[in-house]
Amino acid sequence: MGLIFLILLLALVLRLINLNQSLWLDEAVQAITAKESIPYIFQEIVGDFHPPLYHFLMHFWVRVFGSSEIALRMPSVIFGVITVYTSYLIAGEIKKDKFFSLVTAFFLATAPFHVYYSQEARMYSLVTMFSSLSVLFFLKTLKDDNKLDIVLWLVFSIFAVYSDYYAWLVLLSEGIYLLFSKKTKYIKLFLIVVLFYLPWLPMFFNQVNTGILATRVLPEWGKLVNLGFFKALPLTFIKFSLGRITIFNKAVYAGVAFFVALVYGVALVNGARKREVRIVVFWLAFPLIISWLFSLAVPNYQPFRLLLVIPAFYLLLAFGIGSFNNKIVKVTLFSFVIVVNLLSISFYFLNPFFHREDWKGVADYVIKENASAILPSETSAWPLRYYDSQNKIKIAFGGRGIEKVGSKPLNIVYSEKVFYIRYLVPLFDPQEKILSELESSNYSKIKETSFNQIPVWEFELKP
Repeated sequence: MGLIFLILLLALVLRLINLNQSLWLDEAVQAITAKESIPYIFQEIVGDFHPPLYHFLMHFWVRVFGSSEIALRMPSVIFGVITVYTSYLIAGEIKKDKFFSLVTAFFLATAPFHVYYSQEARMYSLVTMFSSLSVLFFLKTLKDDNKLDIVLWLVFSIFAVYSDYYAWLVLLSEGIYLLFSKKTKYIKLFLIVVLFYLPWLPMFFNQVNTGILATRVLPEWGKLVNLGFFKALPLTFIKFSLGRITIFNKAVYAGVAFFVALVYGVALVNGARKREVRIVVFWLAFPLIISWLFSLAVPNYQPFRLLLVIPAFYLLLAFGIGSFNNKIVKVTLFSFVIVVNLLSISFYFLNPFFHREDWKGVADYVIKENASAILPSETSAWPLRYYDSQNKIKIAFGGRGIEKVGSKPLNIVYSEKVFYIRYLVPLFDPQEKILSELESSNYSKIKETSFNQIPVWEFELKP
């Protein structure tokens, strides 16, 4: 337990760094919603398009631990560390090689993309943990046919699909593996998961209808949330490898990404050829490919939605490196992955640009200036409400025909100084109605400020 304990400790420490950074929009929605009643949460879930487990978990969590940034994100940190240990155990089920297990755990412990989403108050770390536990007890079931393992496999599978819809793709991968392995007697057990999911289906279809309506009202949404069919998979590979950092010189970034992809690709292909890791190949490949193809019909492909396969990515990478016969090649590739991980994490930790949207800074700035704030949509106001607990900020909304705050006209909340928070303007105000109204109301722009990718324009009344 000595080395794995140190690796888990490292995983925990890395996921605690900068944990108090500002909440971004979705986290703020989660924070405020979690404090409300269960019926209210059900009402909000309709527009969130996620199953309920994480929402209910957070509802009870905040009642005990509060809703600070650290408190909200701590469950994801815990889930992330458990996933590291689960990956270590999965490696042990695949191959009785301590080095392979430790390398897998170390890779995932320092994986920049996994670290980032282990710090987010959303369900992605949770579903990754449950999906990994499902795969672990799936392997144990196939090996020993133990009743307890079967029960745990089914329980964690049910928890996974109640955490995120993408978890069904992991279960599909397990089913395909059973067909290839000619162990079809276990396939009927998936019916148990389906039966437990039936009560949620009416809400699921309600969410689908809400999503279709939202897409019609906001046709630009698909362009904003979808990467594009041809670059989706390559960019997913890069995000898994380098995390959410970038290099501002696009040519340099492309060169670095290509070199990392080349090195990782060699190791992944070398590992994928081995029969022992077929389940890992299926776990990684099928969710990625199916999500990619599905994006042709529903343009919502994003790498973070596939976080639940990142343990498979590093399992296969570690196995591929360990499968080389040349010791120098093994050490070189192992060192390369560690350097990439640690450099990427360092960029993320040390450069605030790579942190989340700084709504905390926006709220403090507007409150300090005692000014009104204008947003393109009421949807964007959740983070300000979270950080403005005393309701000091007068907020107005505009764009897409929304011209009022409650029953009051937009110009009622105007003051001599106005901050126009230009968040998701292409989505909610593509015709720049707010800007036109400000200019026609005798306001002039005097300053532009950015709070980590949130543009704020300051306006004053002309004398």
